[in-house]
Amino acid sequence: MGKLFGERRGIGVGSIAHRRVVPFLTFFLLIARDKIHLSLRSGAGKQMDFDRMIVRANAMIRSYVAGNLVIGALLSAITALVFWQIGLAPAILLGTVSGTLNLIPFLGIVIALVIPLMAGVFQFHSLTPFAVIVVTVIALHLIAANLLVPRFVGSRLDIGPVAATIGFLFWGWLWGVVGLLLAVPLTAFVKLLADSNPAMNHLSNLLAREPQRFLIRGKRATISQACAPARPTPR
Repeated sequence: MGKLFGERRGIGVGSIAHRRVVPFLTFFLLIARDKIHLSLRSGAGKQMDFDRMIVRANAMIRSYVAGNLVIGALLSAITALVFWQIGLAPAILLGTVSGTLNLIPFLGIVIALVIPLMAGVFQFHSLTPFAVIVVTVIALHLIAANLLVPRFVGSRLDIGPVAATIGFLFWGWLWGVVGLLLAVPLTAFVKLLADSNPAMNHLSNLLAREPQRFLIRGKRATISQACAPARPTPR
């Protein structure tokens, strides 16, 4: 019992530490961003096109944020409409909160379910509205995770599902809940660094959705070219 309590206490302390450290780290990074930019640019070397990488990073961040905002607004609108139809109040507020939280990996769907279900406990006396809430939230989560996010967000970041899963595990272990929220853009940024440096082509291929870069006698080639049988040398 004491050991279990100690483990839970350690997890709680670690979570609190992450929540306190990350905002301070972000604050100092924002203050020193010009100095960090110059340091990274000078340390990038001649092999890496640093300016092009920054442009691509800005475009990637804008695409990621815009895509998630559009998907979150769509999920919120549908969720609020369903809540209004079954008489759950306040439908707009609960629908917006539930639809937005539904985008958060892993824990998002749990919180998106708990909040409207708790509100429904004080308003409904039958199981039908609760079933509608559960089915709606889970269905929207599956549609967003398997259709909308890969189509409108993941395709622009060019990271594979295995790389994204490993990113969730790593960044979640490193920064807790904040790491889970930032796992996809952080992993995509690592992929962008690998794309910008020819020496990191292998890492880029591991993270890519569809690896395209292979070296054949010092030249880049596609997967089909790399896997094609070698042509016989003419005599």
